[in-house]
Amino acid sequence: MLSAAELAAMQKTQTASMMDACTLLAPTKTTGDFGQQGATYTESAEIPCGFESPGTQRSGSLAGVEVILYARIRLDLANGANVTPDHRVRITKRLGEPLTPPELYRVVGWPKRGPTAFVVELERIA
Repeated sequence: MLSAAELAAMQKTQTASMMDACTLLAPTKTTGDFGQQGATYTESAEIPCGFESPGTQRSGSLAGVEVILYARIRLDLANGANVTPDHRVRITKRLGEPLTPPELYRVVGWPKRGPTAFVVELERIA
């Protein structure tokens, strides 16, 4: 079993290895004038994250082949603790370099908590 000091050292190493940056967009549910449901998003300050480039998953459809881009990020335990499937994530920097334009993703499912970080599955939306 790991000691508290060993676990803290592993968490520190994990955070130091996050060389990308992102912002979290927290949802607030809204109701329109005609009762329709929607959401507005409040963007957080830029935080470190570890971004893993998207792969592709292909599935057939009547209209042809659909391509969905999936990716994942690692967030430290403090920043990942409140992420829900309703959040959005904007990737703002890759390896310290600004992305122009930034990439926007939606969270797919619930983040998975490990001993050193949260892993968040994403689907690209813009």
